[in-house]
Amino acid sequence: MLLRRRSIAMLVTEIVHGESSSDRVGDLGAYVSLALMVLIGSTTATAAKYVVRELPVGLVPVIRFGCAGLCLLPVVWREGALSRLIRNDGLRLLIGAALCVPINQSFFLNATRLAPTSHVALFYAAVPLVVLLLASALGQERLNLDRLGGILASILGVVIIGLGNFWQGGAESRDAVWGDLLLLGAVVSWGAYMTVNKPLVAKHGALPVLAATFLLGSLLDLPIALVTRPSWTAIVTASPAAWRGLAFLILVSTILGLAFQNQALRRLDASQVASVGNASPILTVLWGIWLFHEAVTPALALGGILTLGGIVWTSRKDFKFAPQLAPTDSVSL
Repeated sequence: MLLRRRSIAMLVTEIVHGESSSDRVGDLGAYVSLALMVLIGSTTATAAKYVVRELPVGLVPVIRFGCAGLCLLPVVWREGALSRLIRNDGLRLLIGAALCVPINQSFFLNATRLAPTSHVALFYAAVPLVVLLLASALGQERLNLDRLGGILASILGVVIIGLGNFWQGGAESRDAVWGDLLLLGAVVSWGAYMTVNKPLVAKHGALPVLAATFLLGSLLDLPIALVTRPSWTAIVTASPAAWRGLAFLILVSTILGLAFQNQALRRLDASQVASVGNASPILTVLWGIWLFHEAVTPALALGGILTLGGIVWTSRKDFKFAPQLAPTDSVSL
């Protein structure tokens, strides 16, 4: 019985922390993490749409990331991983937490209120360009012009989608235009977060970095939440659907989604992870059509095709089971 428990514990550790008995299993795990990241990521904008309709936008990041950080805290507390992270890389952690929570979420949640779900999803296809340029500038990756071409194709798709709002006109289109502008800030801040986050994940492991980022980011976002305190009364009248959406954001999108993203970042280039993540918007468009009855315009269709084409072009040479394993300190459950 004791041996069986140990085997189960070892299996859980391998799945969560990317540890395996062979490099091949570990490499395969990186791509499994990528696939789960894509699937979970495709539901984030949809869940956020339910949340921002009724719950105060200023308070949501504190609840979402604060609860997620507290859920992860018991897992990473025992071995002193958090103290090592803060002691050795406190400044980078502070920058990453600020980019992840108060900065990105301010742009993302307000954009979600104004823009269609499909726009929120497809605009995030521009994240790889930000990651690639920043990672190249910081010396984390070499600027691959072939990969850049695919990313630019994805961005062209996003531009076409944005221009489609101007062609339609009307009040809803004006809201969508403002939402698209806010999405530009969300894209830049998220790309910067992924770039800053990769060295931390490689050095300290996925879960400690997530827990520290969530908790510190929530503290940094607390002043914004307090400024929006008059809107907190909306909590009383919020529907069960809004609370279910928030619970989904905390447990699935935030904890599991970003955990799988960090696991992929441990073995793969940041720009590669971001590029493959562009498959999420295609699924999100389908959720928006199904759940919110969003229209498929010619601009949206053409932009989506370009985005998907950019993903295929950018990632076609990357899927080989020989990525370089970054050094890391493992944390056991």
